[in-house]
Amino acid sequence: MLAPSTLSHVDADAEAFRTARPFRHAVIDGFLDEAACRALLDEFPGFDRRYALNEMGEVGGKAVRSAVADLGPGYAAIDRFIQTPAFLDYVSRLTGIPDLLYDPDYEGGGTHENRQGQSLDVHIDFNYHPRTGWHRRLNLIVYLNPEWEASWGGALRLLEDPWSGVGLSHEVLPLFNRCVVFETNEVSWHGFDAIRLPAGREDTSRKSFAIYLYTRERPADETAPPHATVYVPEGMPTDLVAGDVIGAERHMDLRVRFARLRSQLRFLYERETGFTAQIETLKRALAEARAAQRIDLQGYARVSSVEGHWPDGWCARRLAVRFTPSRAVRGLEIDLWLPPQLDGPQRFSIRCGAAQVEAEVAPGARKTLRLPLALAADADAALVVEASRSWQPAASGSGGDERALAWRLLGISLQH
Repeated sequence: MLAPSTLSHVDADAEAFRTARPFRHAVIDGFLDEAACRALLDEFPGFDRRYALNEMGEVGGKAVRSAVADLGPGYAAIDRFIQTPAFLDYVSRLTGIPDLLYDPDYEGGGTHENRQGQSLDVHIDFNYHPRTGWHRRLNLIVYLNPEWEASWGGALRLLEDPWSGVGLSHEVLPLFNRCVVFETNEVSWHGFDAIRLPAGREDTSRKSFAIYLYTRERPADETAPPHATVYVPEGMPTDLVAGDVIGAERHMDLRVRFARLRSQLRFLYERETGFTAQIETLKRALAEARAAQRIDLQGYARVSSVEGHWPDGWCARRLAVRFTPSRAVRGLEIDLWLPPQLDGPQRFSIRCGAAQVEAEVAPGARKTLRLPLALAADADAALVVEASRSWQPAASGSGGDERALAWRLLGISLQH
């Protein structure tokens, strides 16, 4: 379904992609076979309010249809094509990104229709697929507008720094069968200005077909924590200066800008409160899990809580165990092992009630530490073990474990 010229120019387009600024991208005219692209335009769905809800659940001027294969034979054909090794290998050759994955969900993709007055605030996209967890790597957009003038707005803008409004930028008119491919990362800021169609052309709309491609892995220096789409709404117009007389059109423009800023703040507030509620739920679940946690304590006693211990036996620098013996206790023994990766001896402080003992253990050693006690039956007791060092496997290149590990508990025994 690709035009012959697209295939023959792939190496030149790959060089353009690699060297493009403000971030890696390529613009390819005549991307699809002419008949295939014409079918996408002919079968393009009509604007439907049900598919025009924005992030805040409000009906806007943009409609998105992600059930691509159901839109017509042309869309079913291109849906089949973009899953093939031939297409994915072509895009990998173009961009230098191997092992690309097709998204059957079309998360955020499919047909996009933007009507009069609609704009797209500058943004970077979400970086992980919400269902699969794959890394989002590329946006590929094919425009379907037989005619489009620069004065109509709606040109795709690629920006270096949306916060200050300075730096490199590039604009692409959304013309028929023009494809834009760009890398999706933490600096791929893009959007478009409001569509302002001339009198008599108000029913014209900006049409495109978009797919997003993913990989299972991503280079570590390009990987960021998961985030949703991050928008930067327009600020004060750069050409507005003190003393200007604000007419009706400029006044309306300012009202729209402030409304969008306030809407974005409301959206972020509601999202933050939702996140806070989720965090509180997780905290409660974690507290319940800790309360139910078991530890290898041999003897006549009931453990009521454990902190600083993981189910695989590893302990943090501070371990706290609350227990109630059912028989009198005259001492306890802690059997432990230290990881050899520690950069020096581990110094331990062990306390239980008034009893305390200090000890030092070499890295890689296994040792039993003893603490004399005088606990009566049914007396609540708190054992606290504090260590001087910890080791993080992820930081030392020994794996992806980001826990701060101090020592490994092999068992605690009470002497009655």
